[in-house]
Amino acid sequence: MSHSKQCKTRQDNSVDMPEFYMPAMWPFDLQNFIVDCWAAWRWRRQMRRLLQEDASGRARLGSARAAVAHGAQERLTVIAARFAARRRQRRGERP
Repeated sequence: MSHSKQCKTRQDNSVDMPEFYMPAMWPFDLQNFIVDCWAAWRWRRQMRRLLQEDASGRARLGSARAAVAHGAQERLTVIAARFAARRRQRRGERP
């Protein structure tokens, strides 16, 4: 059986806290932290790749170059915190 269709990625990787939580269950806060850090690393890597493509002439950033350069130099913890805040805002959680 060939796999001709592209797999769809999940848009929201965060997991809701269940009403009943046992100590042997997976720590959801840790899972959300890992997902946020991984997404932040991917985002920063994309910004750095855009800068390299702009320098080699394969992409034109124009007026967005300063914002992309800032994003490429930003710390992962800051980016991950921003991702976590957006996730909480979408879910209506408190910060």
